[in-house]
Amino acid sequence: MAKDFPHRRSLPLAPLLAQYRAAPDLRAESVAPQLADHDALTDDALADALNRVAASAVPVAFHPGTVGREVRFLRHALAHVFRGCDPLAERLGRCVTPGEAYHVPGLGPGFWAAVVRAGGLAPLWCPAVERGLRALGLFPENLHSYAERFAATVAGYERVREAAEDLTSPQVSDFLERVSRTNGRELPPAATNPAALAWSAGQDAIQQAVREVRVRHPLKKRPREAPAAVTEAVSRFVAESSAGNHELAFEAFRSAYPDLSWEAALPILDDAYSPALPLTERAKLWCEVAAVLRDTFRVHPLELADVVAAAGQVPFEPEPSGFRGFCTDTFRFLGDLGGANTREWMAANRDRYQFALREPLVELCEAVAERYVRPVLNRDHGWDLECDARTGRALTSICKNDFGRGSPYQSVQWVTFYRRSRANKRADAQFFVRVAADGVRYGFHLGRTARDAGGQFRKAVQENGEAVFRALAPGQLMEGCRFWAGDDLSQEVAVRTPADLRMWATHKTVAAGVHRVPADPALRGDDLPGEVLLTFDRLLPLFACAAEADPLALLRHRAGAPDAPAAYDPAAFHRETFLSDVWLDRVLGLLRLKKQLVLQGVPGTGKTHVARCLARLLTHDRPGCVRLVQFHPAYSYEEFVEGIRVRSAEADGRSEVTYPVEDGVLAEFAAQAAARPSEPHVLVVDELNRGNLPRIFGELLFLLEYRDQALTLPYSKRAFRLPENLFLLATMNPLDRSAVALDQALRRRFSFVDMPADPALLARWYAEHPPADPDETFGPRAVRLFEELNDRLARDLGPGRHVGHSFFMVPDLTREKLSAVWDHHVRPLLLDYLGGREDRLKDYAPERLLGDRPARRARPVTHT
Repeated sequence: MAKDFPHRRSLPLAPLLAQYRAAPDLRAESVAPQLADHDALTDDALADALNRVAASAVPVAFHPGTVGREVRFLRHALAHVFRGCDPLAERLGRCVTPGEAYHVPGLGPGFWAAVVRAGGLAPLWCPAVERGLRALGLFPENLHSYAERFAATVAGYERVREAAEDLTSPQVSDFLERVSRTNGRELPPAATNPAALAWSAGQDAIQQAVREVRVRHPLKKRPREAPAAVTEAVSRFVAESSAGNHELAFEAFRSAYPDLSWEAALPILDDAYSPALPLTERAKLWCEVAAVLRDTFRVHPLELADVVAAAGQVPFEPEPSGFRGFCTDTFRFLGDLGGANTREWMAANRDRYQFALREPLVELCEAVAERYVRPVLNRDHGWDLECDARTGRALTSICKNDFGRGSPYQSVQWVTFYRRSRANKRADAQFFVRVAADGVRYGFHLGRTARDAGGQFRKAVQENGEAVFRALAPGQLMEGCRFWAGDDLSQEVAVRTPADLRMWATHKTVAAGVHRVPADPALRGDDLPGEVLLTFDRLLPLFACAAEADPLALLRHRAGAPDAPAAYDPAAFHRETFLSDVWLDRVLGLLRLKKQLVLQGVPGTGKTHVARCLARLLTHDRPGCVRLVQFHPAYSYEEFVEGIRVRSAEADGRSEVTYPVEDGVLAEFAAQAAARPSEPHVLVVDELNRGNLPRIFGELLFLLEYRDQALTLPYSKRAFRLPENLFLLATMNPLDRSAVALDQALRRRFSFVDMPADPALLARWYAEHPPADPDETFGPRAVRLFEELNDRLARDLGPGRHVGHSFFMVPDLTREKLSAVWDHHVRPLLLDYLGGREDRLKDYAPERLLGDRPARRARPVTHT
């Protein structure tokens, strides 16, 4: 599918070819239609042959009759392409470029690329191959004409063939298509989409576009909600198109959708369409495309513009920044090095070493240093750890220092963060990353040569084993962490109790951390630095035992006092919210999927209360880890993220006005969360949709989706990212007329959970907090009043116009208190729902709602 988004950094050819040759899914030789002796064919036979060629390259035939109508002209065009004297790129350009001598409207570059390939004149030419060559630095930027692009493709293709003589032509095309999708260092598997090597959208892409459009705007609603002018113009388009009046049809459709975003996307959907064509030809081609979309894909005429725009949308792919991942060849290279450890072998594989091993080690070291070592370990804790990503500093050398007595290279590589004040890295405890053929390990390490640090570490663990164990436990470290002993970390030790921890600490060489095997997807992506720094932070108590003469203050902060009250747990959440385990499991699952969640419902459903309880549960009720902010129409980006403040200061006896840039609520809270990555932080945003959200969030909309990326803030000009341990919980009332509607860009970055008015929850609350009225039926009657009220509102005003249960959750409820709640809380809300018509309030009087009917059991509400 012809979606062109350029790579911004050239990839090395040789290492990627090594990955491709080792891939288990090499593309087999394909059988493409051949176009030979076309001069001897009759017109009908030539048309059939050309249609077979087109079918092999054009995923959707939007203009199936073109070849048959123009076959005689195409015979001359073929003679020019196959027997012309000019360079092939120029001859082909005259067929592909609109307005040139041999151009045929309805036959795009996909058709002509298939023709020259079928005739054996050139390899496969398509946008995916161009993108792959560009990613390798073999395709010039800013080429505009088809002739230039074709010539550059052939030249780049030959460069690849020179380096890969063992690969067939289809395999080179497959390789380049995979390179075009490489977003990191791992070459992706073969494309399953048949249109991957095509110029235009395939059937799967069009069907997916139809689904996306109907999710956003269901088909059954579209005819009812479309403006009358749009409906009338689209009807004229259908009628004129059926009558063959293509220009009138085109004019009608453009009047219905004047922004023309759909027309800009048409060349991606149909490569034969071009803005350079005359209006008459464009109109005809669009009518043919629309007819295929309607007949083959069942697209409603009112959906055509949206479907075309969706099918032609270029997906945003952020440029990999920082760590771009390891790859399968990282571990294959180290395994090969262990078996062929010679200078000659390394000379032949130097590019592999740089691309698959050295570069990712440098990137990982710099990412972890920037995000955690410098701001937290060095600045906050004052340990001054070495974090310079150079050989002999934080990185080990690939070369051995054994003066030629053994093999010249080391098949295990380390990143080590240790205190600069020590003589060398081996004389201190370390936070480490170890890369070997068996995978990646990272965590805490203390070797036998670190005598002073080792003695201090063992003494601290023996004396404070319980505190150290408790300090490690809150971050679920014991479930995901492994403890090793021995110089080669081959001995694994089970640590389940403080006594086990003390026993492990007696070894001369100890390590604790995570081991990820080579096939682990986490090693391929840019989330790995976050996983590494999170593990470092969870293991911080162990490093403190080696680095601090008295680590008790840090241990107590992490572990809490032994007699401290129990942490806020799911049982406490259920006691305070009366929500079910199923509801909580669903919400926690959504927060794992996205770290932003909105609780939406009518007033009185407990949204803010539940959000605060959920925040306490996520943070284990740690002090300072929850912050609440309320949006309102005047709330701004400067208050939320950062802005210029006016400050006065005394200088030399004079008062001066300064304008410093200061952090807002989010930036300040994000800095705190980044400094404590193993502790979840929750920002609760109350009344989310009462603020001007695009203005408040600004560029943060991008960061909500791409947390591994950093953006430059407009005032301070500093890089800013949202840490992985920062969650956003928001509340909103979707019926608030004074609030703004959430646009799709914001909606897709949040999960939404409905908070309905729930009579069953109210009944459970009364069971725990019985009313003080002496009448034993008073509680059930209050629940029935609540239920009848919402039933009546739903019948009269439609679903969603409800009164929340929290209005009725009054301790020691009596008839007098219920009457006060009704008059001063429920009645004003009803009056708002009814548009201020007091005459309709009589229909909702408690006496009329209850009548004399017997009480009925409260119906449970399913929380979604």
